[in-house]
Amino acid sequence: MSNTKPLEVEVQQIKSFSFEEGVKDMVILEERGNYLKILSNEKIYNVLVKSVDEDHKQSVVNVDGYDFFVKVNEPLDLLIKKMGFLRQAAQTVKEVKAPMPGLVLDILVKVGDEVTENQNLLSLEAMKMENIIKSQGKGKVKEVKVTKGEAVDKNQILLIFE
Repeated sequence: MSNTKPLEVEVQQIKSFSFEEGVKDMVILEERGNYLKILSNEKIYNVLVKSVDEDHKQSVVNVDGYDFFVKVNEPLDLLIKKMGFLRQAAQTVKEVKAPMPGLVLDILVKVGDEVTENQNLLSLEAMKMENIIKSQGKGKVKEVKVTKGEAVDKNQILLIFE
């Protein structure tokens, strides 16, 4: 039975891999300030550590000219994640208001549609720029209070949810 602890490393929130603490899959050949030369799988990488957030165990590193967001999850972090303590309760939307005066260019939802957080709801032109209004949570569209081409005021209610 091994006494090593597994670590999980997330890169760009796209790829994650695990390895045992103490296992040398990567070797630091050279370290000068924020610059590292790393040997991994018989290939040498030039790494610049751009930022480190020790409280959240995450960094931004540049590897051979490409930036990557890297987060390390230790055994306690993995246990907390597995138990579901990191899940945030989904926010329910009651209404969407115009963040600025403008002209409704397009309405992307209709009554009865179920929407999710960050879903595009409508397009609003303000100061000659198109602004996509997104949902701040989930909900079901109960009423669309505006029409395409309508001018709206700041804080005017655009959509109501059940």
